[in-house]
Amino acid sequence: MGIMLDLPHDLLVYIAEKVDSFEDFVALGGVCKALRSAATKENFSRRPQIPWLMLAQREDGDVRGFYSLSKGMIRTVTLPEANDKRCRCLASEGWLITAESDWSMTLLHPLSRRQIRLPHMSTLEDHDSVEYDGCIWKAVLSSSPSSSDCTVMIIQGCLVKLAFCKPGINNAWTTIETKLSMYFDVIHFNGNFYAVDGQGNVLLCDVEGANPTIAKVVAKFPSELQPTIIEKLYLVESSGKLLVVSREGVMVRPVDETGDVDEDNCELTYGTTSFQVFEVDLSNDGWTEVKNLGNRALFLGHNSSFSVEASHECVKANCIYFADDCMESYYGEDESVGGGKDMGIYNLRDGSFTPHFTGESYSRITPPMWVAPSF
Repeated sequence: MGIMLDLPHDLLVYIAEKVDSFEDFVALGGVCKALRSAATKENFSRRPQIPWLMLAQREDGDVRGFYSLSKGMIRTVTLPEANDKRCRCLASEGWLITAESDWSMTLLHPLSRRQIRLPHMSTLEDHDSVEYDGCIWKAVLSSSPSSSDCTVMIIQGCLVKLAFCKPGINNAWTTIETKLSMYFDVIHFNGNFYAVDGQGNVLLCDVEGANPTIAKVVAKFPSELQPTIIEKLYLVESSGKLLVVSREGVMVRPVDETGDVDEDNCELTYGTTSFQVFEVDLSNDGWTEVKNLGNRALFLGHNSSFSVEASHECVKANCIYFADDCMESYYGEDESVGGGKDMGIYNLRDGSFTPHFTGESYSRITPPMWVAPSF
């Protein structure tokens, strides 16, 4: 690759234009910064880019693995800025949102390693709570942080509240008024942020409106449609429609001789058993169960939820690609604490499960997550 460094810029641009997948771009640009600088966003707009699975952090070294669905192989990237972030590293719009042990927060691009500072977590409303551990449950960007109107929304803390900021503009997080129910997910959809709470209510968070700190219920989960067991709820945009996805599963905690939960035993057994998908019409609070996603696939996990067109043979239509996001499995000091095994592809048509990654994904530090390639 040393030879490529000496090539004329116009020839590097020509080579970059022939590279139309991020997997190849990482392989070449990762060892040749000149090629990376010659590449442009337009080079990669010719066909949909396939999400990567950012594998869980190993306990040694600063290298992170990114599993390519299209290539069926792992690319490694030196990324010390994303390591040792126990339950404090998430993904949205191709960027990582990280929180340090000193509660400082950063937007991190996994390829360029560019960093953008976010307001300190001490500016959050419940930062001084006795139980507060700085955990970020979810983070969503309204757009690329290179845009001047980018807003970051997070679900955070032991009270599972919503808060937002504008990178480079705000010096503090603004907390959105929260009732007793916890939040599961948040999405930027049609110019606004929406959140879904533990009862399945969809709430509008109009951060640009007259009451930016108040979340308003705009849709309520009909009791006749509500699944019996809800492990997680997600908000996903697919073909311009807002979907609520219910992840159902089992979670078993060890019990003592009396039959009560054994508080001294941190081991947790859990697993996904099925999904249900609902389309929500926000104009009239209409809910319809979705049995067919058409030529789309959903990607869920410890990342902002998103969908992609199944235009590549490595992405199966009408399926849900899910990564392990059971954060409860990462708490405690016992060596059995950890997670990352509850992953796979769920076929919405027949309810079957198949793997999307068969390698080792277990970690005691942070779970795997989907990353949408971006500049």
